[in-house]
Amino acid sequence: MKAQRTVIAVIAAGLISVAGFAGAQAHDGGRGDWHHGEGMEFLQGLNLTDAQKQQAHEIMQAGHTQAHTLMQQAHALHEQIVTQLLTAGTTADQIQPLVTQEEQLRAQMDTAHLNMAIQLRGVLTPEQLTQAAATHQKLEALHEQEHEVMGQHDGDQ
Repeated sequence: MKAQRTVIAVIAAGLISVAGFAGAQAHDGGRGDWHHGEGMEFLQGLNLTDAQKQQAHEIMQAGHTQAHTLMQQAHALHEQIVTQLLTAGTTADQIQPLVTQEEQLRAQMDTAHLNMAIQLRGVLTPEQLTQAAATHQKLEALHEQEHEVMGQHDGDQ
């Protein structure tokens, strides 16, 4: 079960990255700023067709709209929780329903994210998926090496 969740997470991250990359190309000429695909370098070699870029952009646009609505709701709940926490005499029992609502919104966001990733996966060819997976593995290995180096560096200070 853990392996299955890991595979889904990797696919979701990679596919969401495709949309971020396509969005970055559509919105900022391929520069790839944080909100539009930074850190998604492994997708640049996929050579998405114009049709794939358009499909990914449309999927991301719909996902962004849904995420924005959910994030506004989560922010409002968070503010209610903070207000309750800063109000004298508020008990945990009074705050718990708000926390539960916030957790439900997070679950909805996770589900929406996964659904978007599945839609994006459908845009890619099997060869592009294989290529993205291979590039992702290489980047993960580099990231792990970075942590090892930084860990050694931190210990030396």
